[in-house]
Amino acid sequence: MYSTIMFIHIVAAATWIGGSMLLFALGVFMRDKEAQKVVYFYIGPIYGYFESVVLAVLLITGSYMYVVNGFHDNPEKFTYELGFYMHIKIALVALITIATAIHMYISLKTNGKDKTLKEKLLARGTSLFIFVLNFVILWLAIQIRTIL
Repeated sequence: MYSTIMFIHIVAAATWIGGSMLLFALGVFMRDKEAQKVVYFYIGPIYGYFESVVLAVLLITGSYMYVVNGFHDNPEKFTYELGFYMHIKIALVALITIATAIHMYISLKTNGKDKTLKEKLLARGTSLFIFVLNFVILWLAIQIRTIL
C-alpha cells in the first residue's frame, strides 16, 4: 500500500512540476502577447482546476506518508538532518499552497480581461514563486527519501 501511495505522490509531483514548467515557459518565451492571451484564456482554467486536484493529491499522499512513517507522534524519528528537511519542506508546501490559491484567484477572476498593475504583479510574482519553490521542494524530497 505504501509503495502505491508513494507512486501516486511521485506521479502527482511530476504532473504538478511539469504543468508548472509548461505554463511558465509559455509566459516567458511566447512573444506574441495576443496569442499568449488566447492560449491562457483556454488552457488556464482547465490547468487551474486540474492542478488543484493534483495539489490535493499531493497534500493527501504526503500527509499519509508522514503519518505512516511515524513522524506525527514520534519526535525521535526526526534526526537533526531529517527533521530539518522535513520541517522546511512542510513550511514550503504551505507557502506554495497559499501562493497557488492567490494565483488561481487572480487568474480565474481576470481570465480574458486586462489585469490591473497590482493583479499583474501578484499573478506573475506568485507564478515565479511557485516555479522556484517547485524545485526547492523537489530537492528536499530527494534528500528526505535518501535519509529514509
